[in-house]
Amino acid sequence: MTFKDGIKEKLHRDLGFGFYRKDTSPVATFRILAKGSGVLCGMIFVPTIITLVEEEFFLTPMRERPEDVVAITAHKSDGDEIHAGEVIATLTGNAEMLLKAERTICDYLSRLSGIATYTARRVASVADTRVVLLDTRKQSSIDREENKYAIRVGGGGNHRAGFFDGILIKDNDIALFGGVTEALSRRLREAKFLTRTEVEVRTFDELHELLGDGRADAILLDNMSPEFLETAVTMIRASGKPYLIEASGVGDYDIAEIAKSGVTHISLSALVTEGQARKIDISMKIVYV
Repeated sequence: MTFKDGIKEKLHRDLGFGFYRKDTSPVATFRILAKGSGVLCGMIFVPTIITLVEEEFFLTPMRERPEDVVAITAHKSDGDEIHAGEVIATLTGNAEMLLKAERTICDYLSRLSGIATYTARRVASVADTRVVLLDTRKQSSIDREENKYAIRVGGGGNHRAGFFDGILIKDNDIALFGGVTEALSRRLREAKFLTRTEVEVRTFDELHELLGDGRADAILLDNMSPEFLETAVTMIRASGKPYLIEASGVGDYDIAEIAKSGVTHISLSALVTEGQARKIDISMKIVYV
């Protein structure tokens, strides 16, 4: 499923599976307005949403009446700071089509701006380090690419999108195959050329085994205190191999303290958790007909 398929799914859930007429609709101008403050994200999807509304729900193309074609004037771009009362964009075109696109446009901007805003705040908390904050797969696979884009807009980084673009050997793999070495061997048989491999370790014994093996590219230190992380990082650096070092499961700790342990990356499922990355209120209002 592509991101366009995801947009189509959301549009059909909102608008149904029928069709609409545009030939009796006037041309109108709408403004997209910020009702809260934060980092804007989602403007890149607005043209696609409008195009898909036309293609999926209107039987004849807008170009038959040139004035129906929607003109988008962006006053703010993804990554810009927005404040309550500011005009984000102006849309002019067939009013019927814009009304049908309104809810999906506002939902995208609201949700993705919330993620970008929360990410920017967490990135700022480790700004004096070189640590990269990463997302996780603990999110809907339908929304994942959009969410990952919002996290990049907010200054964060992206972990793997799924099983297809990276190998992450976790505790279940290690338990299933009887140890780090055997789990690595099994998963590396499936690896595509240039695919990176990361292994999660929870104990120093597992870390010793992994460092002795030497085949991994990255090490995931899971649910470790800052003190344990510092010891683990010292062990990893002493191996002489330039591993990427990720800390996860750090929700109970100050990430600024975690960042000072020497890890290179910190993964946070909170970047895409609804309760943490709260939506920015955004509306779309008609100006004149």
